[in-house]
Amino acid sequence: MNANYLDNKISVDKNTKYFLFCLFISLFFFDNSIYFVVGFALIAFVLNQLYYSYKPTIFILFFLYHFVQIISGIILVDFLGIDIGYRTQLLGTATIFSFLGLIALMIPIIYFQKKIPSLTFHQIKIFSQNLSVKRTLEIYIAMFFIVNLLSIIAFQYEGLTQIIFSFRNIKWFVFLLLGFQVIIKKEMKVQFIVIVIIEFLLGLLSFFSDFKTIAFYLFILIIFFVTKVNFKQVLILLFSLIILLFLGIKWTSVKGEYRSYLNKGTQTQTVRVDQNQAFDKLLELTDKETDFNKSAAQFFDRIQYTFHLAKTMERIPSVLPYENGDNIASILSYVTTPRYFNPNKEVIKTSAKATKYTGIAYLGSESGVSFSLGYFADCYIDFGYIGMLFPLLVLGFIYGLSYFYFATKSTDNLLVNFALVGALYIEFIAFESDGVYLMGRLFSNLLTFFLFKQFLLPWVYNYIKVKKNSQKF
Repeated sequence: MNANYLDNKISVDKNTKYFLFCLFISLFFFDNSIYFVVGFALIAFVLNQLYYSYKPTIFILFFLYHFVQIISGIILVDFLGIDIGYRTQLLGTATIFSFLGLIALMIPIIYFQKKIPSLTFHQIKIFSQNLSVKRTLEIYIAMFFIVNLLSIIAFQYEGLTQIIFSFRNIKWFVFLLLGFQVIIKKEMKVQFIVIVIIEFLLGLLSFFSDFKTIAFYLFILIIFFVTKVNFKQVLILLFSLIILLFLGIKWTSVKGEYRSYLNKGTQTQTVRVDQNQAFDKLLELTDKETDFNKSAAQFFDRIQYTFHLAKTMERIPSVLPYENGDNIASILSYVTTPRYFNPNKEVIKTSAKATKYTGIAYLGSESGVSFSLGYFADCYIDFGYIGMLFPLLVLGFIYGLSYFYFATKSTDNLLVNFALVGALYIEFIAFESDGVYLMGRLFSNLLTFFLFKQFLLPWVYNYIKVKKNSQKF
């Protein structure tokens, strides 16, 4: 496949540029303005380097979600109108080094994003025409039921649990591929909308609020096709963000009571009521009046994850010494030793780890909750302020190199490949992920998707292919 490199940068119209400039100037008038100004500059730089039309958009979501979890700590103190050091004197420091760590992560990803072939819509359309929407839908329906079955039996085979959970992401690969074709060909739009509604409702009624997942995949789909940004689109985006913010705050106000109802007070992360009961309870809770300001503060506090990094910076090295690589080495040792070969492998208790390094006594899984330290803090524990950037740079290189491999080598149809990487990397968009969880899931996902690519994808691809794609790009 010969790459046809084009200048597919997203263009921005004059009115939008003027609006963004005014927005940038307004940031200087906020409390703690330096963090907003630096954050705005970081967004402008990364999106300018990363965002191309008709290229995979998973790492745009990755970057933006990380950014939101970093800046929300500053938004929280501004919203409350209190001093930035009200809980920790190092929140500002943690925010700046989180920005730097995010840059370190993104540099290799940006490099490999530029190496992925840039395509025109005509080329994307040809890739789509070589695929059958109907057969892709059939594969999705089959995967829907297979995944639900696997979810039931996953914990019965502890040695294979991680692989099973990674295999569930194959369904989302097919979902993205179906979505690409529906948008390009304008076929089976009703069926696709029904699928979106079903996935949203099933996620809404789950214990872990999985309704966000469908929103993430729709984001990946929609921005893939953006070639120009105009002021009307910006207004629509702002309006959508306001609605999402309101829904997020409302969800925060009912989440605790709703989850207690789902697990029937057992303090487990399980659903012990049927879906009709869960839906009725959710409707009942949403009708209740709540303190909006209190819920909004809880919402921003839940999203932000720089607080744990700041508390870790307070304790290391003043209370606990730097671990000089031992922490990351133990993480790598843990995730590369399958439970299948070590039945006595201990279960990682993320709350206990967060308690150790932050000094905050957190409840654990035995109480039906879990608190994560965050993988940026894992890097700081070993190497300090500047040293933490180097393992993040290495992680970014692992992301970028594997991303480039799957995006260009999975099949001869780039649309199939782009859907594949969207499903592969979706689990890693959260800044809050514990280092053990992140590395374990990354190892498991890369292995699962590689095996899928080698043994099952050729069959799936041949089944959904209309005719052999004879044109090379």
